[in-house]
Amino acid sequence: MSNDDLVNEVINRLKDEGFLMITDDFIDQLIITLHANVTTINTMTQIAEIETQMLGSLLPTGSRQVESLKELSTRIAEIAFNVEDVRNDQR
Repeated sequence: MSNDDLVNEVINRLKDEGFLMITDDFIDQLIITLHANVTTINTMTQIAEIETQMLGSLLPTGSRQVESLKELSTRIAEIAFNVEDVRNDQR
């Protein structure tokens, strides 16, 4: 049995048992990406807030966009922290 066959067999059995090991490198990259998305969304939120202040009533959906971006940022941050917890539990 080759190494690839062995790895695939182990992964398939883990899936069958309800476990799935994810490599640390993948989890680390996922966490970095999620935090980068939060940073980007926070910047977009600041821009949307400035646009709303500058345009006022000309941009009636501005405040809703700001709140939506803030909520999205919060949710992604929560996912990132949950993934970090999974990584720590896996180690």
